[in-house]
Amino acid sequence: MTIKAFEQLANDVRPRLIKLCERFLAEQQMVEEAEDIVQDALFRLWQMGEQLDSYKSLEALAVTITKNVCVDHLRHQRMRLEPLEGTDIQDFRKADQNLITQDMETIIQLALSQLPATQRRMLEMRAEGMNLDEISTICNTTKQSTKTMISAARRAVLEILRKGGQK
Repeated sequence: MTIKAFEQLANDVRPRLIKLCERFLAEQQMVEEAEDIVQDALFRLWQMGEQLDSYKSLEALAVTITKNVCVDHLRHQRMRLEPLEGTDIQDFRKADQNLITQDMETIIQLALSQLPATQRRMLEMRAEGMNLDEISTICNTTKQSTKTMISAARRAVLEILRKGGQK
């Protein structure tokens, strides 16, 4: 088939193929993609080259190819959308927040592991809700000393976090 003959065929069948695509895609509200699908179908038809001469009706072949391209297009659309169906955006946000929380806990644990054992234990006891008197009694220190050590531990943790986990 010559280029001129193919161009004539394409111009003749294009309106019918576009209507066919629009009917196929109307339910999914993707009518605007009809022109792209027709273009793809005509390209596939052109790629058949010399084989085109063996067909009785090139218009029927063009319709068949266009239907197949429409079906392929709908399948690809469905595959892209299926994983999102039934998935709540809140689930993604919760998962994302959980990852952030886990990362933060890991970073803080690394910072705490760089503290001297006494400071780390006092800071942990304070985080568990114990008051200064209880911590002082357990660690056998004065209340003021306990308060100073906890304060120093907090400053050290902040400094470690500012330096990116390096003491």
